[in-house]
This record gives sequence, structure tokens and C-alpha cells, in this order.
Amino acid sequence: MRLSRSLEQQHEYDELHREGEFGFFNTFKDIFMAGLMIGRETGKVIAFKRGKNAESFNESVFSIDDELLINSIIYDEFGEVEPGKEELQRIENYAAGGVSHLYETLIKNSGSNAIDRYIELLYEFKNEESLQNYRDRLVTEKLFKDHL
Repeated sequence: MRLSRSLEQQHEYDELHREGEFGFFNTFKDIFMAGLMIGRETGKVIAFKRGKNAESFNESVFSIDDELLINSIIYDEFGEVEPGKEELQRIENYAAGGVSHLYETLIKNSGSNAIDRYIELLYEFKNEESLQNYRDRLVTEKLFKDHL
């Protein structure tokens, strides 16, 4: 399973990484996977094209648990298919959207409180009712924009 990340988000990855001023993730793969979960749960996607504007992850960095999560999302959205270009692109787009959301929420708006805000964010998503309310708001906003 060959996955890529957008190089246009390099600054966001650098800031979320533990070597960034307020970052705390150990690897770019960890940032990608957290972004995937957040992007999928919020429905936030950022489309990008593979190629010179993307960097591929080495397949060996993804654990069995990572692959299980990725395949679960693919199964939920596409049914029982062998992951192909379209399915992997969806995963990458969710991750890009989630990384953007994490950067905005944790670094840009929280700074030195980033780790505390991340824990709060995870608890917010744990609360199914608030998650459903968030999804409903996103759908309403999208419908409104589509009719303009």
C-alpha cells in the first residue's frame, strides 16, 4: 500500500512534529494517521495530485494496525475492493484535510497548549453526539454553498 503526503503541507508537518516549536508527534507517519482519523471523522478533505508535489511514505512504516484502519475506511466507503488508486487517493485526501485541521487547531490557535488541545479534541470526537452535530453542520454548510 503506497501512500503519499502533499509537500504543500510541509510546514504543517514540520510544526506538528516534535522538533517543531509546539509539536509533539514522533513521525510524519503519525501525523498522517492522526490527520486521516480527523479528516475522516470531520469529512474534511484536501485534494492534491501525486507527483512532484507529493512525497511517498515507505510502505514499511505502516503497522498492521495502521493498515487495518486504512482498509476499514476503504471498506466503509467503497465496499469490498482491492485498494486501488481512487481508494488510496481518498485516504490521502482525508489525511491532508485532517492535518490542516490539526495544524489550525493545535499549532496556529493553541501554540504551547497544543498537547492539551489535542487531548481535548480527541475527547470531543469520543462524544458521538457532538461528532454528529459537527457532521450535520458540515453537511448544512456544504448544501448552502452548493445552492449559491
